[in-house]
Amino acid sequence: MSAVTVVGSINIDLTSYLERWPQVGETVATLHTQITLGGKGANQAVAACRMGSQTTIIGAIGADAFGADAEARLKSYGVNSVLSTQTDRATGMAFIDVDLHGGNIIRLSAGANASLSVAAIDEHADEIAKSKILLLQNEIPFEASRRAAEIARAAGAMVVMDPAPAPIPFWTSEALEAFDVLTPNAHEAKLITGYEPRNLSEALEAARKLEEFGARGAIVTMGEMGVAWFINGQSGQQVAPKVDAIDTVAAGDCFNGTFAAALATGQSIERAVDMAVHAAALATTRKGAADSIPTLEELKSAIFS
Repeated sequence: MSAVTVVGSINIDLTSYLERWPQVGETVATLHTQITLGGKGANQAVAACRMGSQTTIIGAIGADAFGADAEARLKSYGVNSVLSTQTDRATGMAFIDVDLHGGNIIRLSAGANASLSVAAIDEHADEIAKSKILLLQNEIPFEASRRAAEIARAAGAMVVMDPAPAPIPFWTSEALEAFDVLTPNAHEAKLITGYEPRNLSEALEAARKLEEFGARGAIVTMGEMGVAWFINGQSGQQVAPKVDAIDTVAAGDCFNGTFAAALATGQSIERAVDMAVHAAALATTRKGAADSIPTLEELKSAIFS
C-alpha cells in the first residue's frame, strides 16, 4: 500500500542557466546546463517520498535512453514506479531556461505522457484504490486524471489536483467536482473565477469563491507571498519564509507533494500547508527540479533552526 499515489507525467529536464534572456535571432551562451529528472508527476512523487511517505507513481516513458534514465532516477529517490513503456513515443522532455533571478521559461514535449489512457489507469485501479492521497496534475490527458480520481474517491482517498499547465479553456464546473482539493496559482485562479488575486487576503477570497465553480476545496498559491486555503470549512493563510531564490522550477510540485505526504502521515490541514510552504521555499534555493526538493530532515532543520 502506498500512502501517496501520483498519476502523472515523467520527464527528463534539460535545464540551462542564463545571465540574460536572448533576443529573437540571438545566441547566448549558458552559464551552466544540467540533465535531471522532471515532470510534474515525478516531482510530486519525489517530494512525497522525501517527506517520509511511501509513494508510487503511475506513468509512461518512451523505449529510449531517457526513459531508462528516468526510471533509474525514480528508483534512486525511493519512489515505487508503475510505468508503461511506449515504443512509438519518446520520453517526455522539458527544455528549461532559468535567469539570474530564478525565473524560468519552459518548453514542454509531452512524449509518452500523452499516451496515458483511461484503459491504462484501469489496469492499475487496485494500486490507486489502496492510496490515502492521490496526486494529479495537467501534464497527462484529462480523462486519465478524472478516471484515476473516480477510482481513488470511491475507495475513500483524498484527491489533490494541481491544474498546471493551465487548460485553456479551463475545465467546467462538472470537471472540477471530480477533485477534493484544487491547488491553482494566481493566474489559474483567474482563469476559473475571472479575477487574479494580488495578495493573500484576495487569495483567500479566491479559494472560497472556487467552491462556487465546483472545487470542493482549494489552496491558492501566491509564490513568494505564500498561500491561502479553504478546505472542508477551514480557511487560513500562510506567509512564505524569506529565502534567496535561485530557481523556482518544481516549487509548486514540491508544495503539492509535501502537502500530500503530510496529510497521509496524519498531519492537520494547517500543519500540512505550513510544511508545504516551507518545503517549496527551500526548494527555490537550489537548482533543478526533483533534485531541488528537500528531505524531511532538511525541512525540519529549516523550520526549527
